[in-house]
Parts: sequence; C-alpha cells; structure tokens
Amino acid sequence: MKAFIEDALRTAFPDAQLHVIDTTGGGDHFQVEIISPCFAGLSMIDQHRRVYDALGDKLGYEIHALGLSTRAPAA
Repeated sequence: MKAFIEDALRTAFPDAQLHVIDTTGGGDHFQVEIISPCFAGLSMIDQHRRVYDALGDKLGYEIHALGLSTRAPAA
C-alpha cells in the first residue's frame, strides 16, 4: 500500500517533496508529509482534500489511518 500511496501522490503532485511512513508496519496506517507548490494559497482543509482525492476509494478501506502534514514550500 505504501507504493500505491507514493505513486498516487507523485502523480497528483509531481513537483512535491514527499515522505510516506508506515507507522505500524501493518500496511494500513501511514504518516504522509507533502511539500508542494500546488498548495500555495490553499487552506489546510483544501490541501488535505486534494490528497484525499488523489488516494480515492483506498482511503478508509485499505488505508485505515492517514496522518497528513501538507504545506507549500517556503518562499
């Protein structure tokens, strides 16, 4: 599942710095950090919505828990 998350997010945010950690080793709980120019000017809620959209229906099923840290790069 980690590879799916990385691939989906790299496709959605091609210029992003991306870190994905499997927090439990079980393949269903993850911590994700994304730093992307795509987030400039967006609220945190809108940034997270874009991530959720990129992961689609895997979120809540194969991905049981997802911690997110999102931001635009520093200017």
